[in-house]
Amino acid sequence: MLLNICNWLLSIIGGIFGTVYFFITGGSYTGIDFVKCLGLGLLCFLGLWICIFLLIWIFFILIALTISYKKEYTSISKFYSYIFTLWYKYVCSFAHARLHFSGLEQIPQDKKFLAVCNHRSSYDNFIMTIALDKVGQKISYITKPENYKIPLARNYMKRGLYISIDRENVRNALKAIMKSIEYINSGLINIGVFPEGTRSKNGELLPFKPGCLKVAEKSECPIVVCTVQGSESISKNFFWKRTDVYFDVIKVIQPQEFVDISTVDVSDDIRKLMLEKLGK
Repeated sequence: MLLNICNWLLSIIGGIFGTVYFFITGGSYTGIDFVKCLGLGLLCFLGLWICIFLLIWIFFILIALTISYKKEYTSISKFYSYIFTLWYKYVCSFAHARLHFSGLEQIPQDKKFLAVCNHRSSYDNFIMTIALDKVGQKISYITKPENYKIPLARNYMKRGLYISIDRENVRNALKAIMKSIEYINSGLINIGVFPEGTRSKNGELLPFKPGCLKVAEKSECPIVVCTVQGSESISKNFFWKRTDVYFDVIKVIQPQEFVDISTVDVSDDIRKLMLEKLGK
């Protein structure tokens, strides 16, 4: 919408300036001349838009190249966290995603937590990161190894302390869980997971993999239960049409509430909360 408005405004401005120019100089001004002025305004807009687009991409690429993918990072960088969040905001804005948030006031400020959310698109972690940034919280994610094959993005994930987990490899999965517990217990960063384990292709909530909740059980941290709706439409509407996306924090489960409950039962309770919020 904003792109179309700017497009027409610049075209009209070009036409107006062209009209004024011909009037001042006393030259003849035909309908063809007016169309040329409109075209000139459009070309100016497109040229400026392309230049800004390329400059933004070059900026993020250059920043990514300053991160060593081979280095093992053990701390959070405020600079890179800011840039990474800025990148997420830029992508969502470019995709014309209009984000709506609720329940953010429930998010704990005095301790680190495990955030769980349903999974509908590849934008879900973007949206959760932006939401938490609104209340001054940073987050890392347990993610599948394939994501570390994405050029440049993997650099940012590496510096953001994203944790790779191979569920088919028991030893690797256990290592990922232990690292997540370590991050929370040390007060380093919050951890985000998508209990379904993969994106839902039809919007229905998939069965949960309760093993990820071991992070909260072992670290005795709160579980922030969230839902996202509408993110599955971003790719379909990308660039041309605005997409309304709703991210809601529906409950914060304190450690004492699940101290004597199995992770399977906690998983079932969380799934019920999500289903109720999603209207299923």
